[in-house]
Amino acid sequence: MILIGPAGIGKRHFADRFAAALMCTNTGAEGQPCGVCADCVLLSAGTHPDLIHLDPDPESKSNEIKIDAVRELCNRQSLTANRGPRTVLRIAPAEAMNRFAANSLLKTLEEPADSTLLILISENPGGLPSTVISRCQPLTMLPPDAENAERWLSAKLNNPEIETRLLLRLAQDAPLRALVISNDHWLTLRDDCFRRFQAIAMGDQDPLAAASAWQQLDVELLLEWLAGWVSDLLRIGQNGDCAYLNNPDRRTELTILALRLVPLDVHLYLQQVLKAKALSALPINKLLLFESLLVRWARLSAGIDLNGN
Repeated sequence: MILIGPAGIGKRHFADRFAAALMCTNTGAEGQPCGVCADCVLLSAGTHPDLIHLDPDPESKSNEIKIDAVRELCNRQSLTANRGPRTVLRIAPAEAMNRFAANSLLKTLEEPADSTLLILISENPGGLPSTVISRCQPLTMLPPDAENAERWLSAKLNNPEIETRLLLRLAQDAPLRALVISNDHWLTLRDDCFRRFQAIAMGDQDPLAAASAWQQLDVELLLEWLAGWVSDLLRIGQNGDCAYLNNPDRRTELTILALRLVPLDVHLYLQQVLKAKALSALPINKLLLFESLLVRWARLSAGIDLNGN
């Protein structure tokens, strides 16, 4: 099985809940795990011997799942379950497997042990070999509707002063991600980065100085923000009263910027940002990456032809 969907909607939680339903010895009428039997207690504590997680090595700079880890997992799946009739192996994110690791999984996907269930989790199935995807039963997962997401997030935050709708928009409608970004530090950091982005466009910030500051931060997060800002500029440039923005709290500032820009140039720049975003999980020189992006942004904002014509 492969669970496919955006980050922050609960794919891992679903996978573990599904595993619990398979391992629980006292499931309810609808197949829900009881939460109190010995297996459920072990699962809740993260110590059940028959639920095995394979994640990227936190010590690895490449953030990859490597072939040795997959081989070990495949060897374990051939063993008899320790407690019950089934072993569940979860790989997340599956696209973190490098090419050699993914290829080493193929035989196990083709001929898994009768008592083994493999669950792959992916936010970017395009990053997986087609040979892996074709051997899995896909299940596409979507964000919940806005009303249910807002209700859930409001209950979790229990703070009427926090604008849940804005958080969900910033999190691309993913409730778990919205919960993560609800802290003041995240929002303050985003505001500071946007001010630098805006100041570069107005000629008030050296792009190289901004790149030096940005290299200290999470590259994937910054590229996500940058892609969101540029996408909004393109939307506003094409339809000034655009109803949907990734960053509705920055509509005024983005509108002022959009009026200064040529939509085609913004589109070309967005392609560069998205390309960088797709490669952000690989080992990269963050300073050079941000220098390239921000110098290009300064040139675009100054009306300099990005194609060099």
